[in-house]
Amino acid sequence: MNTLLGIDLGTTGLKVALFAEEGRLVGSATREYPILSPHPGTAEQDAEAWWDGLLSACQELKGRHPSAFDAIVGVGLCGQMHTQVYLDREERLLRPAITWMDQRASGIVDDINRDEAARALVFQETRNFATTTYTAPQVRWVQEHQPEVWRRVARILVAKDFIKYRLTGRAVTDYAEASGTLLFDVEKRAWSERMFDLFGIPRTLFPEALPSDEIIGRVTPQAATLTGIKAGTPVVNGSSDNSASALGAGMIHPGQVTLIIGTAGVVTVCSDRPLPDARQRTLCWHYCLRERWVTLGVIQTAGESLNWFKGAFDRAETGRSGDIFEQYSQSAGNVPDGCGGLIFLPYLMGERTPYWDPYARGVFYGISLASEKAHFIRAIMEGVSFALRNAMETVESLGITVNEVRAVGGGLKSPVWLDILGKVLRRPVVTVSVPDTANLGNVLLCGKALGLYPSLEEAVARMVTTDRRVFSEAASDVYERQYAIFLELYEQLKDTFRR
Repeated sequence: MNTLLGIDLGTTGLKVALFAEEGRLVGSATREYPILSPHPGTAEQDAEAWWDGLLSACQELKGRHPSAFDAIVGVGLCGQMHTQVYLDREERLLRPAITWMDQRASGIVDDINRDEAARALVFQETRNFATTTYTAPQVRWVQEHQPEVWRRVARILVAKDFIKYRLTGRAVTDYAEASGTLLFDVEKRAWSERMFDLFGIPRTLFPEALPSDEIIGRVTPQAATLTGIKAGTPVVNGSSDNSASALGAGMIHPGQVTLIIGTAGVVTVCSDRPLPDARQRTLCWHYCLRERWVTLGVIQTAGESLNWFKGAFDRAETGRSGDIFEQYSQSAGNVPDGCGGLIFLPYLMGERTPYWDPYARGVFYGISLASEKAHFIRAIMEGVSFALRNAMETVESLGITVNEVRAVGGGLKSPVWLDILGKVLRRPVVTVSVPDTANLGNVLLCGKALGLYPSLEEAVARMVTTDRRVFSEAASDVYERQYAIFLELYEQLKDTFRR
């Protein structure tokens, strides 16, 4: 039996999964790591923790499924976008990785966006616009504020490409990941020399960009000793976690839509050509398929909002009495729609679509003496759902019609949250049977590169099946009323956030 290994390098944890060639999940292992915030507005990670997590997870899988692990014929990867690793000439890490959540480059972004010529150049070259999320402004920040690091930088890699480099010794990225650097022409599928010049970054620091479904190298003997994966096993280029998750949910045709509630929340629409937003609210990136692009509406802290609540108020309870998030779901289910007027703005690390405001912050509005812990939990679920609706309506304003949403991500394990989402979005929301769509997407790309799946359409039709479906055709009066207040609250607070 041939097996394929998928590696999903997420923001809060790494998940490694073994799949049989026909798409059956054999087993998986997860390792968590923290987001470090040494100063307000910063969000960093230790890249060695990613690598150590991979080694540990692989050894666990090898111990639990020895024959299946030894039958691995290919490795596929995806990972958190934008997050970058700095290496010196000896391949040593120079500083913690700066993640996509980090807001330290807000001044650099403001300067670009105030300069009409620079703003126009960015949109012309990348079909996107400057925000703190992208890699390039963060690299420029390091250049300006950490010269002792910058003098020694020999290579910059996005997160999952660092793992690929450790596995194969070859530095390569893909079109989707490159789209997230703000240094890439998504229409021409090539690095933009003018963008490297604008940010003052040497082009030589970034790797070659290739399609997602290409074999880029093979597991080295050294990596084989550490991971247990056979030396010489092909490693496929892979893609961003968003793209892989969307593919694993079955998104291959123009017009299809996926919604992901992971650390962030993402509404993704597939197209056969770039669809840039002249009003600069949505993103226009390349997809993990060769002739496909995606339009995205992104919210900064979706599932991470509930994870923050757990860390802030229930750290001591975690692991004592079952799954804390299952307990949250049960308690939220006992609270009526609308939480008695309690509304949550999920802007814990700024917000992206449609505001692109790094100064926005989280707010609980409408607290009363009747507000209990369960009200706050449900308000988080409702507030994230409101933000996703705002992002979806922004995407639709480009002339895109959303008829059905394929929904994936850890947040949707909660039937209560799924029900809320169906009521708030007022679109049919369908979940996918395989919970780990990111690694299923990795396997699909890997199998395509190896020639195991001559047709992705056939493989997706066979391997991707749907599960639950929720749809509230009639508008919920309480949610319609509170959604309007949700939108109004940001407009009233945005100047206060900046002050």
